[in-house]
Amino acid sequence: MSDTRSRSGVVQVDAPGSTLDARRSVIWALGAVSVVALVLRLVGIQYGLPAVYNPDEVAIMTRALSFAKGTLNPGNFLYPTFYFYVLFGWVGVYLAAVWLTGGVSSLAALQELYFTNPVGIYTAGRLLTALCGTLSVVAVYRLGRELFNVQVGLACALFLAVSPLAVRDSHYVKHDVPVTLIIVLAHVAIIRIWPCIRTPNRAARDVIAAAAICGVAFSTHYYAIFLTFPLVWAIVQRWRGAGTRVVLRHLVAAAIVSTIVFFALSPFVLVEPITAMRDIIANRQIVIDRAVHDQPFAPLGRYMEMLWMDSMGGIVVAFGVAGATCMAFVAPARAVLLLLFPLSFLLFIANTAPASRYLNPMLPSIAILAAWMIDHLASTFRVSRVAAWIVILAAVLTPLRESVRVDQFFRTDDTRTVALRFVHDHVAAGATILIQPYSVSLTPSRDSLREALATNLGTVEAASTKFQIQLRIEPYPTPAYRLIWLGSGGLDSDKIYVDPARLSAADGVRELKRLGVTYVILKRYNNLDRELATFVTELSEHGRLIARFSPYRPEATQAERSRTEPFLHNTDTRIDDALERPGPPLEIWQLDDPS
Repeated sequence: MSDTRSRSGVVQVDAPGSTLDARRSVIWALGAVSVVALVLRLVGIQYGLPAVYNPDEVAIMTRALSFAKGTLNPGNFLYPTFYFYVLFGWVGVYLAAVWLTGGVSSLAALQELYFTNPVGIYTAGRLLTALCGTLSVVAVYRLGRELFNVQVGLACALFLAVSPLAVRDSHYVKHDVPVTLIIVLAHVAIIRIWPCIRTPNRAARDVIAAAAICGVAFSTHYYAIFLTFPLVWAIVQRWRGAGTRVVLRHLVAAAIVSTIVFFALSPFVLVEPITAMRDIIANRQIVIDRAVHDQPFAPLGRYMEMLWMDSMGGIVVAFGVAGATCMAFVAPARAVLLLLFPLSFLLFIANTAPASRYLNPMLPSIAILAAWMIDHLASTFRVSRVAAWIVILAAVLTPLRESVRVDQFFRTDDTRTVALRFVHDHVAAGATILIQPYSVSLTPSRDSLREALATNLGTVEAASTKFQIQLRIEPYPTPAYRLIWLGSGGLDSDKIYVDPARLSAADGVRELKRLGVTYVILKRYNNLDRELATFVTELSEHGRLIARFSPYRPEATQAERSRTEPFLHNTDTRIDDALERPGPPLEIWQLDDPS
């Protein structure tokens, strides 16, 4: 390959692989990186199953499968709907394969699969995310190669492949990794407008293609709207010499195309605009308002900490920051193109309740900037490619080790899984158990389910199709228990709640006995819920602790346990060295026979 240097100072390389051997080498290298990415994202992908410990996964899968009722209207617009449609179709293909291969005996049994054995359904959903994560690695290679050269493409692909944050979040049925893939693909399309112009007479088609992919991204997650900035920048750079009228014509065309695609993939936003606006406002109140009630950009420091500590490894992030700074001087127009989305997006999430998963769309930009920085330094100081790759490989050692650790951690049984086995072995089926939400995944008995439905709905016949199907399952899943839920109540018609305030008053244990409770399963965190303090004291006096399950390593000191929060999948707790497994600390208490 022959290198040339543009006036901007950016190293350019002829089309990848000027010889057949060179092309084969690149294909093999990219294939190896992709395999590493896929393996890291597949190991531990069935964590927790058949229990689902990330409540976001349950909400997303439930909404996607609700389309089976015969309407594509989600009735809820906290997210746009394209990802739900894709997930519904993907799981539908899996269920069709189960049916065609004789995995179930009837269509009724296929319908019951979600309630009796959801392992395959959630594995399919997580596999979709893992594949999107792997394809993001291939896409970022394409972006780096077309913008700069093959070495930059391979290096940024490797950085993204072993990113601990990207690996962790590729294990979940959630939007962030799939939308990251589409954001990278949008950038690949955008750079064909400028600076990687191929055929001048394809200009209109390039704008339409880029705008259409941006529309797909907008319809996958609302926050992808920040792709508007690099799209506008590319159009302005391409036609700035042709006059304002030409620039505006292409900008209007891009706006129309992206809008049409968005509404084509999320059509019910138009059908129910009031509901959509209500849900978007509610989402803003949850995500933004509670984060900036004190001052704007208050969470920025926390996001920067997560970016440095948890995303791609400190060395890669440092090279990325250096790359952004250096490129701003060497090739400012390209630097703006690469930085418009991640910087505007960072300013947005800096006003949201901190969540590390929001950083996923920024990772490809960091990877490209870091890879370019290493390549630029090697070119400037005339360092050999071997030496440059030694630096690249050294930079990925720490994130690779952390990603392997993530996989091992996910393969370790959750405390709730271990506790479930204990309950099955030591508690008689049908016993009444007080339990908290997102705790041990116990199966309610048929009588317990009927009792809850009758209590909340007035009659079992008023229950939804979901619960009618659940009640008809034969044979009914065993062991099953009568469940009472500790909480102030909610919209769950299948649960009977007891308010913690009732238990914190005098004789809380007596209240449980009145309800027939013989066992209590409590989640115990570092900071005891004040509302439960009185009840826990009374429980220790009148109950018997029969089992305790800890997520901490046996050798962890009390100081380490006190400063380390448990890893719960839907929080941003770091996988600390003090942790042995995911899940909360759990205690199982036995009460005297209420009779």
